[in-house]
Amino acid sequence: MFTQMQIVEVEPGYSYVVKRTQIIDGVYLEVFNQPGYEDDAILYIGDNEILFAWTDESAALFAELDTCEPIELLAILAQAPRLLA
Repeated sequence: MFTQMQIVEVEPGYSYVVKRTQIIDGVYLEVFNQPGYEDDAILYIGDNEILFAWTDESAALFAELDTCEPIELLAILAQAPRLLA
């Protein structure tokens, strides 16, 4: 997996960090670390986007993505606050 980190400045004094990881060709994970807010993530699968909360549980799952059970991944994504497709 290949990860890039970008700092996005919204206005002077306020910025957030975006970590983008290519999981496989056409599948990307972006994690948004925003001061004062809970972290969010977007999983891009082709043209589809799945927005979900980036929790300790989801971070641990994606850290071990090579060995996790598919049902575990689906359980995390099922908790997504909204589906953007």
